[in-house]
Amino acid sequence: MLGLIAFSPLVLVFILLVFFKWPAARAMPVALFVTIIIAAIFWQMPEIRILAAIIEGLTIAVKILYIIFGALLLLFMLLHTGLVKTIRQHFESITPDPRIQVIIVAWAFGSFIEGASG
Repeated sequence: MLGLIAFSPLVLVFILLVFFKWPAARAMPVALFVTIIIAAIFWQMPEIRILAAIIEGLTIAVKILYIIFGALLLLFMLLHTGLVKTIRQHFESITPDPRIQVIIVAWAFGSFIEGASG
């Protein structure tokens, strides 16, 4: 029973996003409110711990958005300078098979982009 109660905010987010097609900007505050209610009433958490958990979640979200921003910045710089075409030509010179190119990109280039953007 405790697991179902703890899992209910995630189920709520899934229902609101998938079935009701709410935007995340509306669904996430509702899920946060439900989580606060569950934490305060069911688990009787002190308000300071609830606030600390909210701040920690926001800090983690900002870190993730910072990495995504760096990756998008790198992508748009590559697109704007035309280097994506050069990279594509080099991959085609290695092998014309697109399946093998995907494996190469996933194995090597994905790590490069993650490291460069982070």
